[in-house]
Amino acid sequence: MMAVSKAIVKCVLSGDTLIVRGKPTGNQPPREKQLSLAYIQAPRMGSQKKDDEPFAFESREFLRCQIVGKEVAFRIDYTVLNNREYGTVFLGNENITQLIVKEGWAKVREDGRKNKDESRGEEVDKLTELEKAAQEAGKGVWGDKDKYSRNVNYTLQEDARTYLNKYKGLKIDGIIEQVRDGSSLRVLFIPPAPAPQQYLNINISGIKAPIVRKDIPEVENLIEPYGEEAKYFVESRLLQRNVKVILEGLSGNSQAFSATILHPAGNIAESLVAVGLAKVADWSITVVTDGPIKLREAEKKAKEKRMRLWQDHVVRNKVGGDDHDFEGTVTRIVSGDTVHVRVNRTGVEKKVQLSSIRQPKPKDPKVPEYNFEAKEFLRKKLIGKTVRVIIDYQKPASDGYEAKECATIKIGDFNPAEALVERGLAHIIRHKKDDEDRSSCYDQLLIADQKAQTNGKGVHSAKEPPVYRITDASESLSKARQFLHSLQRYGRVPGIVDFVNNGSRFKIYIPKESYKLTFVLSGIRCPRPGRNPTDKSEPYAAEALEFATRKTLQRDVEIEVENVDKMGGFIGSLWLNKTENFATLLLQEGLAEVHSFSADQSSHSKELYAAEQIAKDEKKNIWSSQDSGIIDEVNDTAATDETEPRKEYVDVVISEIISGGHFYVQVVNEINIRSLEKMMSEFGFYHKNTAAIPNIDKIKTGQIVSAQFTEDDQWYRARIRKNIPEKKSVEVVYIDYGNSETIPLSRIRSIPENFRQLPPHACEAVLSFLKVPDREADYGVEAYERLRDFVGSKQLVANIDHRDNNVLHLTLYDPAQSESADASINAEMVRDGLALVNNKLGYLKKYPSLIKKLHEVQEQAKKDRLGMFEYGDATADDDEKYY
Repeated sequence: MMAVSKAIVKCVLSGDTLIVRGKPTGNQPPREKQLSLAYIQAPRMGSQKKDDEPFAFESREFLRCQIVGKEVAFRIDYTVLNNREYGTVFLGNENITQLIVKEGWAKVREDGRKNKDESRGEEVDKLTELEKAAQEAGKGVWGDKDKYSRNVNYTLQEDARTYLNKYKGLKIDGIIEQVRDGSSLRVLFIPPAPAPQQYLNINISGIKAPIVRKDIPEVENLIEPYGEEAKYFVESRLLQRNVKVILEGLSGNSQAFSATILHPAGNIAESLVAVGLAKVADWSITVVTDGPIKLREAEKKAKEKRMRLWQDHVVRNKVGGDDHDFEGTVTRIVSGDTVHVRVNRTGVEKKVQLSSIRQPKPKDPKVPEYNFEAKEFLRKKLIGKTVRVIIDYQKPASDGYEAKECATIKIGDFNPAEALVERGLAHIIRHKKDDEDRSSCYDQLLIADQKAQTNGKGVHSAKEPPVYRITDASESLSKARQFLHSLQRYGRVPGIVDFVNNGSRFKIYIPKESYKLTFVLSGIRCPRPGRNPTDKSEPYAAEALEFATRKTLQRDVEIEVENVDKMGGFIGSLWLNKTENFATLLLQEGLAEVHSFSADQSSHSKELYAAEQIAKDEKKNIWSSQDSGIIDEVNDTAATDETEPRKEYVDVVISEIISGGHFYVQVVNEINIRSLEKMMSEFGFYHKNTAAIPNIDKIKTGQIVSAQFTEDDQWYRARIRKNIPEKKSVEVVYIDYGNSETIPLSRIRSIPENFRQLPPHACEAVLSFLKVPDREADYGVEAYERLRDFVGSKQLVANIDHRDNNVLHLTLYDPAQSESADASINAEMVRDGLALVNNKLGYLKKYPSLIKKLHEVQEQAKKDRLGMFEYGDATADDDEKYY
């Protein structure tokens, strides 16, 4: 019996020939052996000078996919005169020679049939039997040769730049055909049909491995240190493997391309750099699709470990000792390139400048506008966030400027300096060639700057910069009163805290309307700080100011305005994160106390008194001693007026009108819109890409399902309102929009649990205080059409006057028309004689003045004989349908 050896398959040359290798010894690449499969012959692969034989590529591909990179067992069966060895290869228990013949990708050699010896006669007979079966089945090479064609180019047939632009940035299939050195490859590039396959010379983007040049005619051998090891590193992982190729640029003036090579196991460039077998190449790092960060990090680690190419590297001393790299919270944005960060470990606050960037110089006429944008961008991205701060270098004090610590700041992988530069909101500092005092992410900054210039962003734009004119609404009492009504009408208004005067007084910027105002918290009183260094502050004034600054400065907030003070300051409630009333936070910390007179008039009085009691019980701050309090008289409990009207304003759109007084609304806010859009996108993708969505076995009223809307054939969430078994259909209401229809059972499906989590976005609602005829009743159609005229395609403001289970009772306002609380769409419906005041509603007693106005409007409609009063005083019958 002939000896059986084991080896790894390095590559496959054709459907019957392969190269195997042993295991490496020391730093030397392993020995290799070329082996042809005994007794069979596959079609020959072509080259630049000749075409493939029919089915040659497919034959090679079959064998390549079976065995490349795997350990096999083999034996040498015979050797021909030129020392070419023929043998049999086994992958586990599988005879590879028999497998290829069985699948029709090789034929039994004629000389093998004639010259078979006794020891191998049975094997040749088995191959002949398999060949006959493949031939009868028309498999592989036994197929129709006349229909076979392979479209491949061995040299580029068009301009390299044109070819690059065609596929740049796309992930295209490829096969690594040759590894010249660790970063230079020969690749079979396989774009989607009908484009031809193309052999390309590729240099891996962003790195440079040691050169290996040997056995090349007319080229002097050159093997740089670690060159052979780097070459073997890539060969053992990529040679003849399927990869994704991303063309990114051209290497100099040659026809070699710069590209990223992606294997399912990872990016070979990062792996090479990480083990010190390649260095990052500055000239191509800027074209790397995934950016330079991972490569630079890998190189940094290799340097620190002094691996291979870096064995003589001297690690540079870190700046700033133990504080050079820390986590902190951004507390303030000073300008478009400078921030304050509180170090989490020590609580010390540092002022740092973003490394290697600067704001546009004052001589640039676009400075004020873009510096405002830069500061606002940093505020949105950083304020209050936990960040990683890496001190890159320090600027000594000079020319009257203070010393500065320059740092790279990151939130995860997000680099705000890079984002500023890419938007054209900052300039790059061009460091000298040997100057190592630069950003640790300098490569990304260069890439971002190039993008900004190419795309004409910010200061690089030829357009006129945006103009920001900010009005001071609190300039005087008379001016404040001009803004008061609109602020009260809109309910909660988004704003940004621009400055904190004391614990309860702020400067707030309203970006939507581009004005700022002074804002004072209602219902509480905070200790007042001294107005100057000689003026004594009240106890705990500094603590209240610090708390307010830490919680609110430069944060997004919402304000709810109640009134104005004599200085033009607006009085009301301030909300953090949409749910936290900041006045209650101050009270809970014992840094304020309830002002009884104003608190008792507030709709949040219960919350205020409860928060104050918590601080009293825990003896916090101003309550820490027996003689506590700022205000002399404090009520221990707050009187609550159950008849007080509700003030809960929300932005809405009407998504479906059922009748003149019955409809569905969607509350308009950024979170609602984003969550609905995200859910609908995922919902559509689920129905488009899921092969078999189960039908519903048992129909139940109230059941949530997926329903296919008749008008657009798209799938939406719906609730079954009525089962109609005799017609094999159901009536459904679409819970995110409010409309309904009757559809066959074939248009409903079960709905996955994850799509049930988001609450319905359509809320059922009626017009507050009113009886409006149903569409089937007299004047019902007129009421329906009138309401549609009032609300169609508009964003409205609604006050939620009452909640009846899941039905909202709303007063609707058109912001473009309504100028007072009385000027509502509800009142307009009554004025047109299309609705009546419903005196039977229990919650009417909370709104005496509003109900009085509605009655006056109704009386006028009677006098004018409008709508249902056309023939006299309209009295609704008991059985008539109203909403």
